[in-house]
Amino acid sequence: MRVIRPSALDPTGRRRATLLALSMLAAGVLAVQLTLLSTPSPAVTGAMAGAAAIGLGVGSAWLRRAARPNRTRELSGALIDVLAPAFDDSYTLLVAPRLPIRDSGRLDGVLVGPGGVRVITARNWEGRYRVHGRVWEFDARGRRGWIRCRTNPSFDATKLHEGFTRWLGEQGFGDLPVRPAIAFPLTRSRVVLEEPDEEVVTADNAPWWANRIGRVRRLDTAEAGRLIEAVLEGAERAAAPGTDAVARRTSA
Repeated sequence: MRVIRPSALDPTGRRRATLLALSMLAAGVLAVQLTLLSTPSPAVTGAMAGAAAIGLGVGSAWLRRAARPNRTRELSGALIDVLAPAFDDSYTLLVAPRLPIRDSGRLDGVLVGPGGVRVITARNWEGRYRVHGRVWEFDARGRRGWIRCRTNPSFDATKLHEGFTRWLGEQGFGDLPVRPAIAFPLTRSRVVLEEPDEEVVTADNAPWWANRIGRVRRLDTAEAGRLIEAVLEGAERAAAPGTDAVARRTSA
């Protein structure tokens, strides 16, 4: 499977934050050295010590923040790890493209291939869940047993599918085989599937899911390529309006 990370997920912003943090640390170290080498003046020593403390403290905090994993990086990496072994190179996964789709939930991936298009919304939930039709429940165990989830991934997937389909129409695409999919790519999420209305892919059933959607060709290669380019261009415009940002792509 080809993996493409649009500009919205490119690590440029993270690199910039890391460089700023390292610059602050360097300034702090320099201030320490100047403090040690300066003439023994209380005023100068105090100013240099203050600058050193600020540089080292702020730089360390920024560096920890830049290195801290977030939801997008965690889920994107897990989604790639789960789907990549299940699909061949005829499929392309666009990771978390930030398209201008309002009120439509979070778009964590667009899978494009012969079997059609899947717009994926992912969850990093922890625990045991089950879905029957469009009803989602959480295993609270004990006397409480199964209880309704506060948020419903099926509703979110439907809204995302509607928003993405609407966006495709605005880009001049006709009727394409697009379906929503809900992903639980982390092993800490355990999902019991009881005839769900939407497609649900987990860390356990990814090969079965891939085999199910890949049997029949529903999308030709030319249309798939045009769709991929449209998503990349849309993500680029949404991420950097009015600039010459170029979508950066990495394959895995």
